[in-house]
Amino acid sequence: MINRIAAAGLTILVSSAGLAAPSLTAQQPLPANYIRVEAPMAQRLTVATKQHHPEIVKLGLHATPPSATDNAIIGSDAPAKIGKKSSDKDMQKVAAAKENAERIEKDGIYDLFLPLTDAKGRDIGQGFVVMEVPFKNASNPEQALKIGEKIRDEIQREIPSRDALYQQ
Repeated sequence: MINRIAAAGLTILVSSAGLAAPSLTAQQPLPANYIRVEAPMAQRLTVATKQHHPEIVKLGLHATPPSATDNAIIGSDAPAKIGKKSSDKDMQKVAAAKENAERIEKDGIYDLFLPLTDAKGRDIGQGFVVMEVPFKNASNPEQALKIGEKIRDEIQREIPSRDALYQQ
């Protein structure tokens, strides 16, 4: 009979004969522009929201996790981006606390930035959502922002608290 005991990133296999064999399961180092993020509820909420909104082509939820100092992507329709630190440009937008729609001609989209809180309007760690609205779905930045605000508001209603984003 073999039992697994996990501690400090190591898994130790213990047989009934008392022999132990370490099995490394330590996490791989991250690129400098990433932090470790585990926000299961944020990820589920992001994916579900994106699936219900074909009028957007990208959706990401950013916040500063409770035990972190860096703001990063905590939910994304592109899971490989989870943990990527928020750009300096995005953090300047956080400081301004203003919605923004930038027209990106080469991609044919409006790149949106919208501040985000929980359902009661409380801070979730400098939270915001980013999304892209194709020109075919919005003829100007104001229309794109209206689409984004609707989606952001749906997301906010589903966030009971900052801590909930990091729970199963």
